[in-house]
Amino acid sequence: PILKIKSPIIKEAEQVKSHTLIKPKRIKSLEDVLVHVSPHRKSDIISIQNQMVQPIIYTKSIKLTEMSIENKKQTFINMMIPSILVAKHRIKEERKKVLKLLRQEHISKKDDLWLRKKRYIFKASTVDELYKRMELHPTSIVIAQAIIESGWGTSRFFEQANNVFGIWSFNEHEKRIAASKKRGDKTIYLKKYKDVEQSISDYFLLLSTKDAYKEFREKRLESQDPFILIEQLGKYSELGEAYIENLKNTIEENQLLAYDSYSLDI
Repeated sequence: PILKIKSPIIKEAEQVKSHTLIKPKRIKSLEDVLVHVSPHRKSDIISIQNQMVQPIIYTKSIKLTEMSIENKKQTFINMMIPSILVAKHRIKEERKKVLKLLRQEHISKKDDLWLRKKRYIFKASTVDELYKRMELHPTSIVIAQAIIESGWGTSRFFEQANNVFGIWSFNEHEKRIAASKKRGDKTIYLKKYKDVEQSISDYFLLLSTKDAYKEFREKRLESQDPFILIEQLGKYSELGEAYIENLKNTIEENQLLAYDSYSLDI
Protein backbone atom coordinates (compact mmCIF):
# COMPACT_ATOMS: atom_id res chain seq x y z
CA PRO A 1 0.00 0.00 0.00
CA ILE A 2 1.08 3.56 -0.68
CA LEU A 3 1.42 5.74 2.42
CA LYS A 4 0.09 9.25 1.96
CA ILE A 5 2.40 11.61 3.82
CA LYS A 6 1.06 15.08 4.45
CA SER A 7 3.40 17.95 3.85
CA PRO A 8 4.31 20.25 6.78
CA ILE A 9 2.31 23.06 5.10
CA ILE A 10 -0.88 20.94 4.97
CA LYS A 11 -0.39 19.82 8.57
CA GLU A 12 0.02 23.43 9.71
CA ALA A 13 -3.08 24.52 7.79
CA GLU A 14 -5.15 21.75 9.37
CA GLN A 15 -3.94 22.70 12.85
CA VAL A 16 -4.94 26.33 12.29
CA LYS A 17 -8.34 25.20 11.01
CA SER A 18 -8.89 22.95 14.00
CA HIS A 19 -8.11 25.81 16.38
CA THR A 20 -10.48 28.21 14.64
CA LEU A 21 -13.32 25.67 14.80
CA ILE A 22 -13.09 25.24 18.57
CA LYS A 23 -16.46 26.13 20.03
CA PRO A 24 -16.65 28.61 22.88
CA LYS A 25 -16.95 26.97 26.28
CA ARG A 26 -20.58 26.54 27.31
CA ILE A 27 -21.66 28.31 30.46
CA LYS A 28 -22.43 25.69 33.09
CA SER A 29 -25.96 25.45 34.42
CA LEU A 30 -26.91 24.51 37.95
CA GLU A 31 -27.74 20.95 36.92
CA ASP A 32 -24.25 20.53 35.40
CA VAL A 33 -22.55 21.00 38.77
CA LEU A 34 -25.24 20.00 41.27
CA VAL A 35 -24.19 17.21 43.65
CA HIS A 36 -26.55 14.95 45.62
CA VAL A 37 -25.15 13.54 48.86
CA SER A 38 -26.68 10.88 51.09
CA PRO A 39 -24.69 11.40 54.30
CA HIS A 40 -24.03 8.74 56.94
CA ARG A 41 -21.68 10.63 59.25
CA LYS A 42 -20.48 14.15 60.01
CA SER A 43 -17.51 13.84 57.62
CA ASP A 44 -19.98 13.44 54.72
CA ILE A 45 -21.21 17.00 55.28
CA ILE A 46 -19.05 19.45 53.31
CA SER A 47 -17.89 22.44 55.35
CA ILE A 48 -18.68 25.87 53.93
CA GLN A 49 -15.38 27.71 53.66
CA ASN A 50 -16.38 31.05 52.14
CA GLN A 51 -19.18 33.01 50.47
CA MET A 52 -19.03 30.93 47.30
CA VAL A 53 -20.93 27.76 48.17
CA GLN A 54 -20.73 24.45 46.34
CA PRO A 55 -24.22 23.42 45.09
CA ILE A 56 -25.06 20.36 47.17
CA ILE A 57 -28.38 18.76 48.05
CA TYR A 58 -28.46 16.44 51.04
CA THR A 59 -31.01 13.67 50.61
CA LYS A 60 -31.29 12.89 54.32
CA SER A 61 -30.12 14.01 57.73
CA ILE A 62 -27.58 12.56 60.11
CA LYS A 63 -27.96 12.24 63.87
CA LEU A 64 -27.16 15.68 65.21
CA THR A 65 -28.37 15.03 68.76
CA GLU A 66 -25.20 13.11 69.57
CA MET A 67 -22.91 16.07 68.76
CA SER A 68 -21.73 18.90 70.95
CA ILE A 69 -23.77 22.11 70.66
CA GLU A 70 -21.10 23.86 68.59
CA ASN A 71 -20.65 20.93 66.19
CA LYS A 72 -24.39 20.42 65.87
CA LYS A 73 -24.99 24.06 64.95
CA GLN A 74 -22.22 24.26 62.37
CA THR A 75 -23.09 20.91 60.80
CA PHE A 76 -26.74 21.91 60.48
CA ILE A 77 -25.82 25.21 58.81
CA ASN A 78 -23.41 23.39 56.48
CA MET A 79 -26.28 21.10 55.46
CA MET A 80 -28.86 23.83 55.02
CA ILE A 81 -27.13 26.75 53.30
CA PRO A 82 -26.29 24.95 50.00
CA SER A 83 -29.86 23.67 49.60
CA ILE A 84 -31.33 27.07 50.48
CA LEU A 85 -29.18 28.68 47.80
CA VAL A 86 -30.12 25.98 45.26
CA ALA A 87 -33.83 26.52 45.92
CA LYS A 88 -33.43 30.30 45.68
CA HIS A 89 -31.41 30.02 42.46
CA ARG A 90 -34.11 27.94 40.77
CA ILE A 91 -36.88 30.34 41.73
CA LYS A 92 -34.75 33.33 40.73
CA GLU A 93 -34.09 31.88 37.27
CA GLU A 94 -37.79 31.16 36.76
CA ARG A 95 -38.65 34.68 37.91
CA LYS A 96 -36.24 36.09 35.31
CA LYS A 97 -38.08 34.07 32.67
CA VAL A 98 -41.43 35.45 33.86
CA LEU A 99 -40.11 39.01 33.57
CA LYS A 100 -38.77 38.31 30.08
CA LEU A 101 -42.16 36.96 28.97
CA LEU A 102 -43.93 39.90 30.58
CA ARG A 103 -41.96 42.24 28.34
CA GLN A 104 -42.61 40.25 25.16
CA GLU A 105 -45.37 41.36 22.84
CA HIS A 106 -46.05 37.84 21.57
CA ILE A 107 -45.71 34.63 23.59
CA SER A 108 -45.46 31.14 22.14
CA LYS A 109 -47.97 28.43 23.06
CA LYS A 110 -45.24 26.60 24.94
CA ASP A 111 -44.37 29.65 27.05
CA ASP A 112 -48.04 30.45 27.59
CA LEU A 113 -48.60 26.93 28.94
CA TRP A 114 -45.56 27.30 31.22
CA LEU A 115 -46.91 30.60 32.57
CA ARG A 116 -50.35 29.09 33.19
CA LYS A 117 -48.76 26.25 35.14
CA LYS A 118 -46.69 28.66 37.25
CA ARG A 119 -49.70 30.88 37.89
CA TYR A 120 -51.62 27.83 39.11
CA ILE A 121 -48.77 26.73 41.41
CA PHE A 122 -48.31 30.23 42.87
CA LYS A 123 -52.06 30.94 42.94
CA ALA A 124 -51.56 34.10 40.88
CA SER A 125 -54.42 35.55 38.85
CA THR A 126 -52.10 37.46 36.47
CA VAL A 127 -48.53 37.16 35.22
CA ASP A 128 -47.67 40.40 37.01
CA GLU A 129 -48.94 38.94 40.29
CA LEU A 130 -46.93 35.77 39.59
CA TYR A 131 -43.77 37.85 39.22
CA LYS A 132 -44.42 39.57 42.55
CA ARG A 133 -45.17 36.34 44.37
CA MET A 134 -41.86 34.84 43.19
CA GLU A 135 -39.89 37.52 45.03
CA LEU A 136 -37.45 35.96 47.53
CA HIS A 137 -36.33 36.99 51.00
CA PRO A 138 -32.94 36.94 52.79
CA THR A 139 -31.21 33.66 53.57
CA SER A 140 -30.84 34.75 57.22
CA ILE A 141 -34.61 34.50 57.68
CA VAL A 142 -34.77 31.09 56.00
CA ILE A 143 -31.99 29.59 58.12
CA ALA A 144 -33.39 31.16 61.31
CA GLN A 145 -36.80 29.58 60.70
CA ALA A 146 -35.13 26.28 59.85
CA ILE A 147 -33.26 26.40 63.16
CA ILE A 148 -36.39 27.14 65.19
CA GLU A 149 -38.75 24.74 63.40
CA SER A 150 -36.35 21.79 63.38
CA GLY A 151 -34.58 22.39 66.69
CA TRP A 152 -31.22 22.71 64.93
CA GLY A 153 -32.02 19.62 62.87
CA THR A 154 -32.90 17.37 65.80
CA SER A 155 -36.67 17.08 65.25
CA ARG A 156 -38.13 13.71 64.28
CA PHE A 157 -39.75 15.33 61.25
CA PHE A 158 -36.40 16.50 59.96
CA GLU A 159 -34.64 13.22 60.69
CA GLN A 160 -37.34 10.97 59.21
CA ALA A 161 -39.01 13.14 56.57
CA ASN A 162 -36.57 15.94 55.60
CA ASN A 163 -39.29 18.30 56.84
CA VAL A 164 -37.28 21.33 57.92
CA PHE A 165 -40.09 23.81 58.60
CA GLY A 166 -42.77 21.66 60.21
CA ILE A 167 -45.10 21.95 57.22
CA TRP A 168 -48.36 20.06 57.65
CA SER A 169 -49.98 17.68 55.20
CA PHE A 170 -53.71 17.71 54.45
CA ASN A 171 -53.52 15.32 51.50
CA GLU A 172 -53.75 11.61 52.28
CA HIS A 173 -52.33 10.75 48.85
CA GLU A 174 -48.96 12.46 49.41
CA LYS A 175 -46.01 11.10 51.38
CA ARG A 176 -46.26 12.11 55.03
CA ILE A 177 -45.72 11.03 58.61
CA ALA A 178 -47.98 11.31 61.64
CA ALA A 179 -47.15 13.62 64.52
CA SER A 180 -47.01 12.09 67.99
CA LYS A 181 -49.58 14.59 69.30
CA LYS A 182 -53.18 14.99 68.18
CA ARG A 183 -55.51 17.97 68.00
CA GLY A 184 -58.53 16.67 69.79
CA ASP A 185 -59.36 13.41 68.03
CA LYS A 186 -57.59 14.40 64.82
CA THR A 187 -54.18 13.06 63.84
CA ILE A 188 -51.77 15.70 62.58
CA TYR A 189 -49.64 14.77 59.59
CA LEU A 190 -46.49 16.42 58.28
CA LYS A 191 -45.18 16.25 54.74
CA LYS A 192 -42.36 13.90 53.83
CA TYR A 193 -39.81 15.18 51.30
CA LYS A 194 -37.29 13.36 49.11
CA ASP A 195 -34.50 15.77 50.14
CA VAL A 196 -33.79 18.98 52.05
CA GLU A 197 -34.05 21.22 48.98
CA GLN A 198 -37.59 20.03 48.21
CA SER A 199 -38.61 20.98 51.75
CA ILE A 200 -37.10 24.45 51.32
CA SER A 201 -38.81 24.96 47.95
CA ASP A 202 -42.16 24.05 49.53
CA TYR A 203 -41.49 26.55 52.32
CA PHE A 204 -40.93 29.34 49.77
CA LEU A 205 -44.13 28.33 48.00
CA LEU A 206 -46.05 28.37 51.29
CA LEU A 207 -45.01 31.95 52.04
CA SER A 208 -45.76 32.96 48.44
CA THR A 209 -49.30 31.59 48.33
CA LYS A 210 -51.03 31.54 51.73
CA ASP A 211 -53.29 34.46 52.63
CA ALA A 212 -51.75 34.59 56.11
CA TYR A 213 -48.52 35.90 54.61
CA LYS A 214 -50.00 38.58 52.35
CA GLU A 215 -48.45 41.41 54.40
CA PHE A 216 -45.11 39.61 54.39
CA ARG A 217 -45.20 39.36 50.58
CA GLU A 218 -46.08 43.02 50.23
CA LYS A 219 -43.31 44.08 52.60
CA ARG A 220 -40.60 42.02 50.87
CA LEU A 221 -41.34 43.85 47.61
CA GLU A 222 -40.36 47.04 49.44
CA SER A 223 -37.48 45.88 51.63
CA GLN A 224 -34.92 43.10 52.05
CA ASP A 225 -34.10 44.05 55.62
CA PRO A 226 -34.52 40.83 57.65
CA PHE A 227 -35.58 42.65 60.81
CA ILE A 228 -38.31 44.54 58.97
CA LEU A 229 -39.59 41.40 57.25
CA ILE A 230 -39.74 39.14 60.31
CA GLU A 231 -42.25 41.52 61.86
CA GLN A 232 -44.73 40.07 59.34
CA LEU A 233 -44.09 36.42 60.25
CA GLY A 234 -46.00 36.21 63.49
CA LYS A 235 -48.70 34.08 61.84
CA TYR A 236 -46.18 31.34 61.03
CA SER A 237 -46.48 30.17 64.64
CA GLU A 238 -49.14 30.10 67.32
CA LEU A 239 -46.64 31.97 69.48
CA GLY A 240 -47.18 35.15 67.47
CA GLU A 241 -45.06 38.03 68.84
CA ALA A 242 -42.92 35.62 70.85
CA TYR A 243 -42.06 33.82 67.58
CA ILE A 244 -40.97 37.11 65.99
CA GLU A 245 -38.75 37.83 68.98
CA ASN A 246 -37.31 34.33 68.77
CA LEU A 247 -36.48 34.87 65.08
CA LYS A 248 -34.73 38.14 65.86
CA ASN A 249 -32.68 36.59 68.67
CA THR A 250 -31.77 33.56 66.54
CA ILE A 251 -30.47 35.79 63.73
CA GLU A 252 -28.47 38.00 66.09
CA GLU A 253 -27.04 35.34 68.41
CA ASN A 254 -25.86 33.13 65.53
CA GLN A 255 -24.70 35.99 63.27
CA LEU A 256 -26.93 34.74 60.45
CA LEU A 257 -26.89 38.03 58.53
CA ALA A 258 -23.50 36.98 57.15
CA TYR A 259 -25.23 34.32 55.00
CA ASP A 260 -27.26 36.93 53.11
CA SER A 261 -24.21 37.62 50.92
CA TYR A 262 -23.51 33.94 50.18
CA SER A 263 -24.14 32.59 46.66
CA LEU A 264 -23.71 29.39 44.65
CA ASP A 265 -20.32 28.69 43.09
CA ILE A 266 -21.51 28.09 39.51
